[in-house]
Amino acid sequence: MKLQVRALSAALAALVLAGPAAAISPEELYDRVSPSIWLVENDMGGGKGAIGSAVVIAPGVLVTNCHVVEKAASLRVAHEERRFPAQLQYQDPVRDLCQLQASGVDAPAVRIAAASHLRVGAKVYALGNPKGLELTLSDGLVSALRHGRAGELEYVQISVPISPGSSGGGLFDQAGRLVGITTAGMKDGQNLNFALPAEWIVDLPARAGGGPAVARLDAEAPARAAPAPAAVAPPAEPAPPAAVATLPNVFEYRLRDGLTGQARTVVYHVDKRVGDTMVMNGGARVEDASGRVVSLKQAIAGEFEQAMPPGGWVSRENAGLAGWSSKYDALGDSRRFGMELKARAMGDSTMRLNGRELRIVRVAFDGFTTRGGGATNNPPGRYQAVAWFAPELGRVVRFEAKSRGGLGLTAFVVNESLELVDIRTE
Repeated sequence: MKLQVRALSAALAALVLAGPAAAISPEELYDRVSPSIWLVENDMGGGKGAIGSAVVIAPGVLVTNCHVVEKAASLRVAHEERRFPAQLQYQDPVRDLCQLQASGVDAPAVRIAAASHLRVGAKVYALGNPKGLELTLSDGLVSALRHGRAGELEYVQISVPISPGSSGGGLFDQAGRLVGITTAGMKDGQNLNFALPAEWIVDLPARAGGGPAVARLDAEAPARAAPAPAAVAPPAEPAPPAAVATLPNVFEYRLRDGLTGQARTVVYHVDKRVGDTMVMNGGARVEDASGRVVSLKQAIAGEFEQAMPPGGWVSRENAGLAGWSSKYDALGDSRRFGMELKARAMGDSTMRLNGRELRIVRVAFDGFTTRGGGATNNPPGRYQAVAWFAPELGRVVRFEAKSRGGLGLTAFVVNESLELVDIRTE
């Protein structure tokens, strides 16, 4: 088995191409890659199910989005009149990539090219099964290349239409090479859709703990277009100023959307202290001395508050526990947020804020969320978050959350981070 995995990983690495290739017509592209795009049928049991798309990357091996196959009692892949059972082989829920094995699938593997060779404005094609309509080809442009904090490519933003059933399908360049796995569209954004970089496919077995490391992309490959702008070194991990006679009454955070790259400032202003409680922002938020959220009337910090468990993510009361579980309805936005999470302590570390070193307790959350006005048949999304809590401050100083799920108008994508950048007295 290890030899098979090693051979498959090596084959995938060899398939990843970075150089330019001759453009082909849309008709030729469709003929070339359509045999490798399959429909995924997810039977969740109890009469519930979901559909999506998958791309053949090796004989009997396909890649799709993890949210397509979540909570599956059984899986099948289909192409026109052919239908085969499939099993989940590897999963990387953080990147929302899952690898399936279906021994009956003998379709050719697609060629894979690094999405980082794309340029904004380049024409691309999506092939998948939107709303179950098999093998639908659509085209559009690369709207943006979205990078993470470290400069790594996280999403290819595209104008290609994405509908339920398209998730897990292929995004191809004009040469017919796979450059992305279509993953999501934003319900409030016209032609605001996303694909995951195809080069992540090569990392999947190793990241899932089931395969060896694979070879890197060719070092002699042409220069990657549109690299992430050089990140300005962030201020040394901000933390609170040295103790002063007057307690700080302003906590300033930076909220960042990982999909759009947009960021904004979130400020909690302590209006008054009553005993062991702090009343903030005109009574919109009240915390006690342990960091527990006593009440929250208005969410201003995105996912951090909209999906927050009763009492908050972490406080001094639970920061020392090995783990805990919670099932609750969160504040949400205009929709109901159903949350079911397990928390797990990840150990201690330190960080610096305003020249001060703080001990940090890191807690990871894993589970599911359902969103969409109480629609019980709206598919849940895998939910993962990490909270960094400073016991000395009684506050979460950093928070990251990722999730995607739902269908159609109730589809949702979460990729947010919130970080404390300043504490001061005004």
